[in-house]
Amino acid sequence: MNRRDFVKSALAVPIVGMADGAVGGTPLPPWKQGELELHFIYTGCGENMFYRLPDGTAILNDVGDAYRPKDVAYTPLLPSSERLGGEWVSRYIGRVYPEKSIDYLIFSHWHADHVGHAGFGQKSTPEMDWRYRTTADGRKIDGFLCVAEDFSFKRYFDHQYPARGTYGSHGMCMHLVAPWVEEQKRKGLAVEPFKVGALDQIALLRDPGKYKGVFSIRNICANGRLWDGRDGERDFAAETVTATGKDYLPQNMLSMGFVIQYGKFRFWTGGDVQPSFMKQGFATKDGPINYEAEVGRRVGPVTVCKTNHHSCIDAMSADFIRSVRAQAYITCVWSHWHVVKDTMERMASRDLHPDFDPLIIPNFMPTDRAREFCDMPFMRNVPPETKEGVHVVVKVAPGGERYRIYLVDARDESMRVRACLEPRV
Repeated sequence: MNRRDFVKSALAVPIVGMADGAVGGTPLPPWKQGELELHFIYTGCGENMFYRLPDGTAILNDVGDAYRPKDVAYTPLLPSSERLGGEWVSRYIGRVYPEKSIDYLIFSHWHADHVGHAGFGQKSTPEMDWRYRTTADGRKIDGFLCVAEDFSFKRYFDHQYPARGTYGSHGMCMHLVAPWVEEQKRKGLAVEPFKVGALDQIALLRDPGKYKGVFSIRNICANGRLWDGRDGERDFAAETVTATGKDYLPQNMLSMGFVIQYGKFRFWTGGDVQPSFMKQGFATKDGPINYEAEVGRRVGPVTVCKTNHHSCIDAMSADFIRSVRAQAYITCVWSHWHVVKDTMERMASRDLHPDFDPLIIPNFMPTDRAREFCDMPFMRNVPPETKEGVHVVVKVAPGGERYRIYLVDARDESMRVRACLEPRV
């Protein structure tokens, strides 16, 4: 059976029998030593990812709390609206991770759906409703601060440290994070600049020797700087300031990204990286460039791709997809604008994936999009369980030779497996 037929059969029969005993309706199997585990946690109001590396090292990568009332009809808050997104994320981590200290906290960029909005004291608007919780000692929290109530962190990275606020597009989120980071540094939090091009700056911390030569994390981009594929970098943000004379750039373009590799398995995550569109993005003395395409060339082929900018219309360009050629594209959804026809068609394109049909997995298929797209060819690539809301969990077997994608019910906290897919590495 070739890869194309395998993927089609996996979608046609979503529950795969497994030696670990996971079948439809049973709980997600626990992490085991030697596994790489990637969790994409659905809440309906942010991008939230939690990783467990083969030696047990734990990474929290973004925790958003961006609530737009008009989106709830299409992308509901799950399991319910009774808690903030950050609170649901914290409870989820507590179910899959038995410890109270997380090794890394990483923020891709300063946007509310990745950090928390810190709109405390501001008047809500029809566009955004500034939700938060007040703690017993009077602090207002949302997003990652909810997780920080239950877990401590050992190491910290963001895309701009120590030059926070560079290019003037930080919004309010940076002002939420900066005081917390400084306070935690006094308590022992290790904070250092993210080094573009570094290999294993984000590293296994518990038993690295056991996985030497088979596991690595490569830093690809941050704050407009991109690894050149050798020992240096190219600073597209600085070039743009020089070319335009304007020291302002949108946060999405400044997102941090890295590649996790375990044996044959490769995973890309890059926040909200996107190409240049209209007046946004990067330019050089020769004019605008497709920055996302440049990033894709440095990333190269991957097994699983966390989609850039929630796979909005302004991201996941054909040039980027042509470079990464992922077997599975996973999107963290909190708006119906995160699932659009043009992007779905590009991710399913046989021209861009000549040897196989990739899986396309939004962790929620918005109700209006499900109706609109029901007869479109790319829907054959989308597991039907996404219409009800799922946490997507990628489990990579020891050594990285094979992996499974579990779709876990997001409508409650049972951690029931709705479906399991097993493409080939």
